[in-house]
Amino acid sequence: MTEVIAGEDLANGVRIDYIDKTNRYYGDYHRVTIEISLSFATDNYETKHKFQELSRMGVAGADVEAVKSRLIATFRDGPMPYMNKEEFPDRFKLTLKKRKSVLLPGLK
Repeated sequence: MTEVIAGEDLANGVRIDYIDKTNRYYGDYHRVTIEISLSFATDNYETKHKFQELSRMGVAGADVEAVKSRLIATFRDGPMPYMNKEEFPDRFKLTLKKRKSVLLPGLK
């Protein structure tokens, strides 16, 4: 299963999508995985960037929805205040550029 289960637009032009990648791996036990994806107003929200993946293993079928809600709530309490800052979009894009320009050892 891969679907956007929620989304938020921040005042600084950041769009956050919560993508459900939960799967059942044994009997009635699931690996609950929520991928946090970002897009930016300056790019017309066209390009999505993976920001973080939240997951919990061994979740009983009856608890899956509650665990999804808790993972999203934990994310909102943790990194969300930082992401609301006005300079976040520019800093994040700069970090992406730095990551792409790093050469692997032995490659030239």
